[in-house]
Amino acid sequence: MTKFFIELDGKVPTRKELLSVKGIGNETADSILLYAYKQSEFVVDAYTKRIFSYLGLVDENVKYMELKKLFESNLPKDIAIYQEYHALIVEHAKRYYSKKPYGLNDPLNELLDK
Repeated sequence: MTKFFIELDGKVPTRKELLSVKGIGNETADSILLYAYKQSEFVVDAYTKRIFSYLGLVDENVKYMELKKLFESNLPKDIAIYQEYHALIVEHAKRYYSKKPYGLNDPLNELLDK
């Protein structure tokens, strides 16, 4: 991985290039691009999937790229918004989805009549 980044020589890697590095998957590639290189790639993590499937907004077996596409097609393509949205998802999940039963006392339940 270190060799890969040294060989970039200051160039911004593509998502495809990052995914070709052993050990880098979708979430890591998108995190590197969004936070390190300031590229507009929405980061989907386990918290994102857990919250949105619990609320019934997506299937619990939703694929990474499908969920990523859902967010990217419904949010402005803006780095600051992607970073803030992801941070808010993480904070929300820490409060309401870090232990079972998930979603207990989640105020979003009221919005969705759960």
